[in-house]
Amino acid sequence: MLQNDFYQINYKNYIKYLISRNISRYSNIAYYIYFMWEIVDEYKSIFLVSLIPAFSFLGYIIISLPEGHIIDKYDRKKIFIISNILMVFVYLLLLINKSLFFIYAVDFLSSLLMWVISDDFRGITKEIIPENSMVKTQSLDQTSSGLFTLAGTLSGGFFIFLERRYFYLFLIVISVVAVIMILGNHPAKIYSNISISNGFNYTFKIIKSIIPFLLFTMLLNGLFVSLDVFSSALIYIILRAPPIYYTFFIAGFPIGMLIGGIIAMKKFTEKSGLLKLFVFGIGAIFIFIALNRIAILDSVLAVFLGIIIAFLNVYIETLIINSVPNSITGKFNSITTVFSGGSSPVMAVIFGILSEFIFFPYIIIITGLIMMASSFMVNRIFNGFKDRMDGMKIIYPELFRN
Repeated sequence: MLQNDFYQINYKNYIKYLISRNISRYSNIAYYIYFMWEIVDEYKSIFLVSLIPAFSFLGYIIISLPEGHIIDKYDRKKIFIISNILMVFVYLLLLINKSLFFIYAVDFLSSLLMWVISDDFRGITKEIIPENSMVKTQSLDQTSSGLFTLAGTLSGGFFIFLERRYFYLFLIVISVVAVIMILGNHPAKIYSNISISNGFNYTFKIIKSIIPFLLFTMLLNGLFVSLDVFSSALIYIILRAPPIYYTFFIAGFPIGMLIGGIIAMKKFTEKSGLLKLFVFGIGAIFIFIALNRIAILDSVLAVFLGIIIAFLNVYIETLIINSVPNSITGKFNSITTVFSGGSSPVMAVIFGILSEFIFFPYIIIITGLIMMASSFMVNRIFNGFKDRMDGMKIIYPELFRN
């Protein structure tokens, strides 16, 4: 088979994995959006709302280490299918009980599985897509993620106006579709996921050398969750707007990701100087959102946030997937995601508690100022990541064998 044909077949199979992963994300986002509003509407408590993003990540912290080992040792396609099948059973739990406990339990379990699916998908991407096509696939990933996140956001907002049982049935059906999408998919591997002895030992050595990069992603994710925690309260309490404006606001971000992903396919550049501008811009938009009192303008600002994040994600994901050896991709992803996302549940609860003492728009302003200040460290951090990973290829050549 010609090399071009080989890549074309893999690319078509990659699209199937991408769509299946995005369908799972779509259901996860719809759940997230739906209950962020339902809880603030029913209980009038920002703290109870903050537990949704907190439980969303808590499960991943528990499973991250064994998950990384499993992804590197076993067939990643089977892991992908099994995780999606389990997602169906998790949503079936909603039919058993409608209590707040079950809402948090399903949030915990479905998010746990979504993290596994996402990490496994990154491993599959590393296996079947060549490095010179990675920017294209990551741009497509951002575009499709924006599209499905937007669809999930709109669906979650739409079901707010209907009875809960319809929403529960919808989640079950859509999770079944995610399973069907991937059945019979057999891409050829470019890299083999052979298990490496002492894989975690190697992984920790690499992670130790890129601590500044991990701390930065941890800071960015931890601060970004403030919008998740406060978005429903911002619309409901401060702007006194109906839920349709909450849906518009939340939908603005994936619309921006969709636009940013499309632009990145044609205009993406790896100039690290733009990274400082991106992070500074995120901080500035946070401040504008906190000060703004026009509901629809928040949606416009959210679109700009999505565009910036899409470019930032394409840069980061391409850098990581191309730099990290395939033999420890699962372990690396699982541990670094604990770093990058580990601050999210902690900060979600902290933001919820702080809101009891501080007017929460002030918290968003402080968050924006911290992001703007951190933007001045971005270039040094990302250039340091590249240099250290190049050094690892010399020190541990056995890791980078195909």
